[in-house]
Amino acid sequence: MIQLEPWKDVDQQTLPDSAKLAVFQESESRVQDALPHVLEQLPKQPTVQGMDSPHQTGDHTCYELLTRGPHYLMTAHFTGIAPHAPVRGQHRHIGAPTLFCMSGKGWEWNDGTSYEFESWDLMIVPPYTNHQHGGDKEIGCEIYVPETGRIDHILGLMWREQHKLSEKPTFPEGTDPIYDEEGQLKGYRIRKGVLGIEQDIEVILGPEPSRDATFKARRSAGSWNQPVENTYDRYVKLMHDEADFCREVDHVAAEAKLPWEMTPMGKLKWLVHPTTKTAANHMWMYFSEIAPGSRSGKHRHLAEEQILVLEGSGYDVHDGERWNWDAGNLICIPAGVTHQHFNTGRDRAVLLHSVPSIYTFMDLGGVEQFEDAPEYEGV
Repeated sequence: MIQLEPWKDVDQQTLPDSAKLAVFQESESRVQDALPHVLEQLPKQPTVQGMDSPHQTGDHTCYELLTRGPHYLMTAHFTGIAPHAPVRGQHRHIGAPTLFCMSGKGWEWNDGTSYEFESWDLMIVPPYTNHQHGGDKEIGCEIYVPETGRIDHILGLMWREQHKLSEKPTFPEGTDPIYDEEGQLKGYRIRKGVLGIEQDIEVILGPEPSRDATFKARRSAGSWNQPVENTYDRYVKLMHDEADFCREVDHVAAEAKLPWEMTPMGKLKWLVHPTTKTAANHMWMYFSEIAPGSRSGKHRHLAEEQILVLEGSGYDVHDGERWNWDAGNLICIPAGVTHQHFNTGRDRAVLLHSVPSIYTFMDLGGVEQFEDAPEYEGV
């Protein structure tokens, strides 16, 4: 990002915070304003996990922000599992991921239990769960993964463990596989010089002992059955309640079982919302359906929003600026931008919306409604 180059050669400690803040805000605003709000998907490529795309709006960590789309918190990637594809790898991270099946069907494995999913179902993985997914052998599946992992990074919770590599892994340039004495693949080595490292780094499969012990202790804790006598007791009880919650939640939200609602924004179907009992509470997700020639309502909220166009073609208007879209595109709505969706095709348009929930938890999750969808008038 050219506007931020001066920061690399300046001793920031010599400058007052007010000056740094003003310069940084101006630089980031220029970068964000120059980025498109509708993106075509980056293509998938082979990885140690399987076939996956790069992250669509920049890294899902905080290494690089505002590189392709105007989002600070949200990005996404796509996974393709072809018929009869090699078995994908297994990994575990603290954040609770959500995986949306765009087409096909398959299975999701979470800590030893398998769940089946079909097109437009949402797979929900609780925090720090070893997980793996695969497609139906005959038809495979395509998966979309909206991500808020940048929040995990800011909170210091971005750890990830690789437990198994793909059945036929592809190692990126600058890395080499590592085998044990019996010739079994046990990890890979990142060679000196990659990303500036001064010595090789070994990535060994399996859990990190201290994190593993921490989460095993949480999960083995039984339900709280003592009185809450002071404020501190509430936090001790919370750990037990969180463990109970993750044991009880659903791992698949089945689209076919969920109802449509007619709302001021139009016809909506919620996969995850603030009162849903699900581990996917890092974001709220819903479908919207727009009839041919019609439009959604118009509103504004402080939360970023990322939208995958599942069907149809049309355009958005963001603060008066038009952005055309087609099926497969990602629509990126920055924080605090007034927006509305229009269907210009002959068939319905279906959009999948994802909004980070952290805004709600900060008391910044409300919506300001400006115009209702035509179908809602008189309801």
